[in-house]
Amino acid sequence: MRFKPGPPNRSAVPGRSTWYLAVLWLVAFSLVVGAMPALVYADTGHPPVYLRTENGQIINPITGTNADQPYSPEQTCGLSGCHDYNQITQGYHFQQGHDVISDQFNARQPESLSPGMQGKY
Repeated sequence: MRFKPGPPNRSAVPGRSTWYLAVLWLVAFSLVVGAMPALVYADTGHPPVYLRTENGQIINPITGTNADQPYSPEQTCGLSGCHDYNQITQGYHFQQGHDVISDQFNARQPESLSPGMQGKY
């Protein structure tokens, strides 16, 4: 009895199954890595944060709404009720240099107004 060859087996083509496997792993890896931020930040318990102006208006840099206004930490963090703004402003790092703040503190670096964190650029 003589062997008759059949049609070629596509899975036996060298490198083809390896390529498919590599693509499959890449897709799976991308899905897992892409889902990581959603999994990590899903249960933080912190509401979305919107930067706000001194008047409490939302700053939206995407649409340009109030984008020319400075943001207010008091309105941004204190207004939402998440953080006690009065307690934060009494903290050590917040108060550093508040008692020596001066426009003439450093002539070479006019943006620095004190040796502490107060008045830093």
